[in-house]
Amino acid sequence: MTATHLLIGLGNPGGTYAGTRHNVGFLSLDWIAGELHGSFRKAFFRPYLYCPVRYHTTFLILAKPLTYMNRSGEAAVRLLRRYHIAPSRMIVLCDTMDLPAGTVRIKRGGSTAGHRGIASLISEVGSSDFPRVYIGIGRPAPDNTVVAHVLGVPNDTESGFIHQGIAAAGQAALKLTSGSLEQVMHEYNRKRPILKGAEEDS
Repeated sequence: MTATHLLIGLGNPGGTYAGTRHNVGFLSLDWIAGELHGSFRKAFFRPYLYCPVRYHTTFLILAKPLTYMNRSGEAAVRLLRRYHIAPSRMIVLCDTMDLPAGTVRIKRGGSTAGHRGIASLISEVGSSDFPRVYIGIGRPAPDNTVVAHVLGVPNDTESGFIHQGIAAAGQAALKLTSGSLEQVMHEYNRKRPILKGAEEDS
C-alpha cells in the first residue's frame, strides 16, 4: 500500500527528554496515533520509530526520528525514499519559542526560523518546500537559558495550554493530508483553535 504523506514529529528520543517542551512534535504524533488507533514500532536498523495509519481514504506514515533533534533530516530522507513520498508531502510538527505556549501556526515552507531540526531537514532532504505545524512553547523567563527552557518540562499552568496545542497541531496535520493548505491555515492560524476527535472530522 502506498503512503500519501509522511507526518514527522521533531524531538529527542529517550526518557530523559520525554515530556519536555522540545518534544511537542513527538507528543502531537502520539495524539494522532491514539486517535487513529495506531502504535509506533522500531524499524530494524533504521533511525526512527514509525506508525502506519489510515485516515479516511488515505494511508499515512507517522514517524519520530531517533537521531536527536539536530540530525532529524537523516531519518527523514530515509523515510521519504522508503515510502516514495515527495518532500512537499512531508508535514513537520515541531516546537517554536516564537509563539505563546499552546498556540498553533501553520507555515507553507520557507526558512529555518532558527530551528535546528528544520535546518537538518532542509539540508538532508534538499528542499524547504514542506508545510510545518508549529506548536508554541513560549520564551524562557529572564533568569532561564534557551537550552534549559526547551529541554525543561512545562509547569502546571503551561502544561494545559501546551497539551491543547499538541492536540490542535495533530488535528491540523491530519487536515493538511486531505484539505487545502490555505483552508487549514485559515482555520488554525488563530489564537484559540476548535478541537474535536480526528475520527469525527470530515
